[in-house]
Amino acid sequence: MLKLSRFLVKQLPRFEIRLSSTAAQAQPAPAWDLFAVVCLERPPVIVPPLSKMETDMLNLLKEKEFENSFMSDHEMRHMRDLERAQKKGKEPTDEVLDESAMITALDMEDKWKTEAETFTPASIPEVEADNKKSMLRCLDRPVRLCVNTKFGDNTYWGLPEAKRIDGESMRQTAERAVQETCGDRLNFKILGNAPLSFYKKKYPKKYQTESAVGAKFFIFKGYVINRDGALWQDVSLKLGENCVDYNWLTYEELLDRTEHKESRALYNMLHTDD
Repeated sequence: MLKLSRFLVKQLPRFEIRLSSTAAQAQPAPAWDLFAVVCLERPPVIVPPLSKMETDMLNLLKEKEFENSFMSDHEMRHMRDLERAQKKGKEPTDEVLDESAMITALDMEDKWKTEAETFTPASIPEVEADNKKSMLRCLDRPVRLCVNTKFGDNTYWGLPEAKRIDGESMRQTAERAVQETCGDRLNFKILGNAPLSFYKKKYPKKYQTESAVGAKFFIFKGYVINRDGALWQDVSLKLGENCVDYNWLTYEELLDRTEHKESRALYNMLHTDD
């Protein structure tokens, strides 16, 4: 009997540990609100200017190609025209010239120059680079939409976002985020059904509840679509209820404008403009 009591005393701490671990596992995990965030991008419209290294490389390739290339059909035709003109001046010939021989290579060059003078290139909208309200700024670089949202008595800059509701997929939430933020004037497309980046943050103590202690943000990528033809048209956004202002920002401007956690998440999913 004494041995049995000693055995029970030795096993008692183990039972207490198991009970405490079981109680810890039974505690429900903290709940989080789910938000879909959209990095909405207007892609580059024109080709950026070449850098010094790119210009030097292009000139080198042109020189190399000129050294190793053969004469084109137009150059060969010009040489035949010169030979024909020399023969015509020295000795009479009974050769019958066809219509293509009557029109020389120099005549074709004059015709092409005349056609080139009548050509009108497409116009490029002149928008100041500092006008951050215009979607057509910095046409040689991508710009992303950043909105100033009111939260309580404070405002903060960030990407368009919306809280997920029951029965809604995260992609549907992302599409609704853009529509509620920008209105129906903007044509856009969300890429895929999976987010490209993620971050989370806890609410201040006074805003924490049993249903949510913080929010998890899933960032989707979206593109503005030009459906009005070859030329892009600027769009004045109709902001949502809690949106105060908006800007179209470059890569560096967007990382500087957004909060630290969101900026870090964007850094992990976006490429530089260089």
